[in-house]
Amino acid sequence: MTYDEGSLKSMVNWEEGLISPQLFIDEDLYKEEQEKIFGRAWLFLAHDSMIPNVHDFFTTYMGGDPVLVTRRPDGSVGAFLNACRHRGMRVCRAEDGNAKFFTCTYHGWAYDSNGKLTNVPHLDDAYFDELDTTANGLIPVAKVESYRGFIFGTFDASAPPLIDYLGEMKFFIDGISDHSPDGIEVLPGVIKWTIHSNWKLAAEQFAGDGYHAVTTHASSIMQMRDSINPVNGGQASFPEGHGVSYMFNEDARFDNESLQAYYDTRKEVGLDRVGERISLVGNYNVFPNFSGLLNGNDFRVWHPKGPNSFEIWKFCIVDKNAPDDVRKEVQRTSGMTEGAAGVVEVDDGENWDLIGRQLEQGTQVRKMAWNYQMGINHEDAVHNDFPGRLGSRYFGEGPQRSFYRRWLEYMTSDQWPHLPTLETSATTEEAR
Repeated sequence: MTYDEGSLKSMVNWEEGLISPQLFIDEDLYKEEQEKIFGRAWLFLAHDSMIPNVHDFFTTYMGGDPVLVTRRPDGSVGAFLNACRHRGMRVCRAEDGNAKFFTCTYHGWAYDSNGKLTNVPHLDDAYFDELDTTANGLIPVAKVESYRGFIFGTFDASAPPLIDYLGEMKFFIDGISDHSPDGIEVLPGVIKWTIHSNWKLAAEQFAGDGYHAVTTHASSIMQMRDSINPVNGGQASFPEGHGVSYMFNEDARFDNESLQAYYDTRKEVGLDRVGERISLVGNYNVFPNFSGLLNGNDFRVWHPKGPNSFEIWKFCIVDKNAPDDVRKEVQRTSGMTEGAAGVVEVDDGENWDLIGRQLEQGTQVRKMAWNYQMGINHEDAVHNDFPGRLGSRYFGEGPQRSFYRRWLEYMTSDQWPHLPTLETSATTEEAR
């Protein structure tokens, strides 16, 4: 089925907070997303610390397309479709490593870390030396740029610079990555697992759904705190579709004295560098599918694998100057809480999976509009130093409405979608 602009707008009534569940199950919409969203938006590829040396590589996806990310001989980062120009076979089947050349295991065509075709078996006696090797290199990703070590790519040569795409979301990325003078790094190993649901459910939750925590994560929250006070936090949404939800003054607490001493010092340094951001706890999503935790120990990508399937790739990050015992503890606790079998993560996965089953098997359940009306007309400036359209509670659905507004703009635009200015009240402008 082909959806025109009118039908899409009727399905995404973000102004009134009503969204059709067809967005999460329809095969035609999924295919259109691959072209209109994942074919144009800036997508996370890797972090600098994951490919520090020349010829280091990491394989990932941009939407449904496999991509090879390399550290080229000149130190720059290259990104290419991980597909041989001969028959489309992957030229690199490893997850990461270091290699000067990537050889297709089907017919033996080989490419270097610049994507150049360097070897074709029987070039002389099968191709009569007539094959143009310069025209058969790996297809490059149109643009590759980085911010604070986070490397992004886009297939759209007309896309704005990454720094403009991120917009004021950079404020929160800075809080995650610039609280330490030495910066951050990604620890080895990516935890990957599959959820039978739609990728947008995960992205929108990380964009601003603190509301689910008191019910979904009730058992795990009771182990960490007495309750969640929605007034002790807020939300921020941005014209680019990014979103954040946060709580204030959430300090790390450890039984180990050396760990506690490290984090106490870390907070002192962080307060001087990034202010209150060092003590925020919550979630964020960079549109469309790059998410993480504001405490800086976890980020992930929601890789779509169909209208009712996506992979979660979870990465663990630490400060570069963290001692070994801190690194081990961060990686242990991150996996224990947010890994594939984490005590918090499994709650989310069960919800998403059950929603996916209902939409896949049901008919009537696809017809009702889902409600995203929490906090409508109650978004204002609640913090003089924080950017974005702000909600005064940790609970609210402003970032989700912003996410689907931006989704609609991509899906109804044949060119790079315009960037509207989110309306703010007089109170907001005066507060700034």
